[in-house]
Amino acid sequence: MPSQVFFGSPRQARLDAKETLPAKLDLILERLHVRERVKDETVVIKMHTGNNIGYSTVHPVFVRKVVQAVKEGGGKPFIADVNWDVKGAEERGYASETIGCPVYPAAGPDDKYFYRHERPFKNIREWHVAGMIQDATFMINLAHAKGHPSCGYGGAFKNIALGCMAGDTRSAMHDT
Repeated sequence: MPSQVFFGSPRQARLDAKETLPAKLDLILERLHVRERVKDETVVIKMHTGNNIGYSTVHPVFVRKVVQAVKEGGGKPFIADVNWDVKGAEERGYASETIGCPVYPAAGPDDKYFYRHERPFKNIREWHVAGMIQDATFMINLAHAKGHPSCGYGGAFKNIALGCMAGDTRSAMHDT
């Protein structure tokens, strides 16, 4: 079964609020039936909140739109990212007052809250999946495309593959 891809073009056919990217995201959220899918779910919105003065992330306006859709559907949303990025997330606009939900380190503030999974692969024997990720009952992958020094471009796959692991597993994955 082929995947469906939804695209909101940045082009505006006319000067109208319904032609803006935030309005197009609302349409995409409707077509994805987010509100119908999240009732009573603990929803992790996995995203990269940036680091230091990094600003090439998903803008808080779009994050808030996703959070609002989850809340309207009866879900309990929170944002998760790696601990060192969450530490400065408020400075980049990812505050609960701005986006409408809490922002948590995926593996806890000291990177020690994880679940062990033994699945030997190359140099990794045990995988440490971030506790906040595994505890969630529903996930929204709110990724952006990004350059990476060792593997070219990352995005949706990297956001999940690396961003949902505790630090020791992320380091081991970089060494694979």
